Amino acid sequence: MKDFRLDGQRALISGGSKGLGAAIAERFSEAGADIGVIGRDREGLGRIQGIVENNHRNCWVIEEDVSSIEGAGRAGEKALALSPQWDVLVNNAGIARVRSILETTQDDWSDVFSVNLRSALLLSQAIVPQMIKRGHGKVVNISSIGAFIGTPGLGAYAASKAALNQLTRTMAVEWGPHNIQVNALCPTVILTQMGHDIWDSPSMEEPRKEKEKRIPLHRFGEPTEVANVALFLASPASNFVHGVSLPLDGGMSIAP
Repeated sequence: MKDFRLDGQRALISGGSKGLGAAIAERFSEAGADIGVIGRDREGLGRIQGIVENNHRNCWVIEEDVSSIEGAGRAGEKALALSPQWDVLVNNAGIARVRSILETTQDDWSDVFSVNLRSALLLSQAIVPQMIKRGHGKVVNISSIGAFIGTPGLGAYAASKAALNQLTRTMAVEWGPHNIQVNALCPTVILTQMGHDIWDSPSMEEPRKEKEKRIPLHRFGEPTEVANVALFLASPASNFVHGVSLPLDGGMSIAP
């Protein structure tokens, strides 16, 4: 269906060298979009560029670390230099530090918020003005179901994602009049490499068992399942979906 296509559009994805960002880049290119990927991993960026180009779409690679103010600023500048038109922005860059609240350091807190929240703000400030001028656009913020529930060892991560959801709502209120739809996608655990790194560790064995029990489907998600929903939020099919923080959790949030 054409409403689920991105033909003629250009999508910029942060954290695009691996994990969810890579899966989203691949899925969007299959739907007809040209892709810009931002990331630190040169090898991973090259791999995604090959996948996108194999789908007969253009791919622009932006090697930058968005954890710093300067890096996020350069990423936005490079994106606009490569193309003055970006129809979709996916703020996907994210990190986690597995620490109890009492063990969380100021550096842990700062690192997590710099990537998970501040980079989304700075990239949006760079990219959205040209959407406003053209009168359309989509912003998809990759959040987490952890924004709604407490998870041992992930206090800073969960707090950053809850803040991202609130930022999403404010973006929606400010940019909706310009025909820019802004939504957050909130997955439960997705088995990217980062997901494996966190949840396969011995210290998370019991929390993992408990978390899987709480999911009616009794499993964690796969990257392609997130990419498919991200495509919906980026496509014309979701033109009246706005300001939503959408759980993608296998039913966990409605389970008794």
